[in-house]
Amino acid sequence: MENRNLITVSSFCTYHGLEISFISKVQEEGLLEISYIEGDTYLPEDILHKLEQIVRLYKELNINPEGIGAIFHLLEKIEHLQEENEKLKTRLRKYEI
Repeated sequence: MENRNLITVSSFCTYHGLEISFISKVQEEGLLEISYIEGDTYLPEDILHKLEQIVRLYKELNINPEGIGAIFHLLEKIEHLQEENEKLKTRLRKYEI
């Protein structure tokens, strides 16, 4: 991973008015990975969309990091079930007249 694709945790938190501890709690829930380079903490640029969703859930709906973790787990489960449903529909069409 190259440094130009990273954003410091402190700058992200300052921009969004968050405590740095919030990012640590979100990381503990397994929702993102933080990079440590030369004593600084960084976020990969490619997770910004997901992190923006997390911030909205936290700030606008007052959902704590644990609740956000549960929401994302359920969303992943729904996505998996939808994919499985589509595969089953495709298989079923083979047997229709």
